[in-house]
Amino acid sequence: MRSSLRALPFLFVAIAPLRAMEPAAALRLPDARIASAAGYSRKCGGQALVVLQAGRTLHESYANGGSPDRAFWIMSITKNLAALAILAARSEGLLDLDEPVAKTIPEWRGRARQERIAIRELLNQTSGLVTGFDSIYARGVRDKNKLAIALPLAAEPGACFDYGPGNYELIEEILRRKLLPRRTDPLAYLTAKILTPLGVHPADWRRDRRGNPFFSAGAKLTARDLAKIGEFIRVQGRAWIVPLLPPAAFSGAFAGSAANSMYGLSFWLNANVTRAGADPISIEGALGRCRPPEEWRRSSISNVSPADLIALVGSGGERCYIVPSRKIVVVRYGRGSNFSDAEFLRRLFDGR
Repeated sequence: MRSSLRALPFLFVAIAPLRAMEPAAALRLPDARIASAAGYSRKCGGQALVVLQAGRTLHESYANGGSPDRAFWIMSITKNLAALAILAARSEGLLDLDEPVAKTIPEWRGRARQERIAIRELLNQTSGLVTGFDSIYARGVRDKNKLAIALPLAAEPGACFDYGPGNYELIEEILRRKLLPRRTDPLAYLTAKILTPLGVHPADWRRDRRGNPFFSAGAKLTARDLAKIGEFIRVQGRAWIVPLLPPAAFSGAFAGSAANSMYGLSFWLNANVTRAGADPISIEGALGRCRPPEEWRRSSISNVSPADLIALVGSGGERCYIVPSRKIVVVRYGRGSNFSDAEFLRRLFDGR
């Protein structure tokens, strides 16, 4: 294992929110808790762990074949990058989250239920469309966006949270059409507006045979690059003292929907921890069916973590946790399916 407790200079140059002072002793993560969480992660196949607080590196370690320069497929954390592109587009007036998808996708016009679906419902995974896993993720798919447009409805728009790739490939197609007058494309837009200014350089990005980048699960990043993105989200769009995105760009980004109070605009939320009787669940284990809203309201990510904890979640244990109230960003990469958010976060925040 390789470990470093020094500040990451590349990160501090890219994102320095007014060179925030070290957190007060009462807020600082104890080294013993970080070590416990790191040991648990490593035991569960963890390959990379980066812990930042107030923009400074408290811990950076690699194991099981990981290294600072190794990029990992971040799986569904790609959806969070797609959401950042949408928030940027909203801030420029290119779109509104509550505008109908059919405004940009004329193929849906004349379909009464599809015409009621808004961009916000795609981001919230509450569009009512079938997930599209089998067709969109088929080997050698030619045009994933065409397949996403053709997905039938399985539920009324807004009534059910059903997690899958279709919603986010529609997001990519909406952005593609919105950006045609600018002679650019969604990935180039995301890169120019956010990734390059942050010093983030994806090692790879999965595409279909037409060249469309997958916006549901397609990016490959180092742990350090994902930490930059996590810090950018934590400070809501600032780099140095100049915002890359205006503060209003993140308005409503961390609020759940009526169908799933734990998920909003691509971000998993721990807000239910304040509800009596809410219990931690396995996020990855909870997917695959339409759970009633009351089940989500009775669930949390971690009962010992702050209520403002935000999680970026990729299958197989790929994670970025953000706690704005504690100025914390944690990136964890790994392999295997036995990783538990609740146990990792218990070790990090509870220490028992």
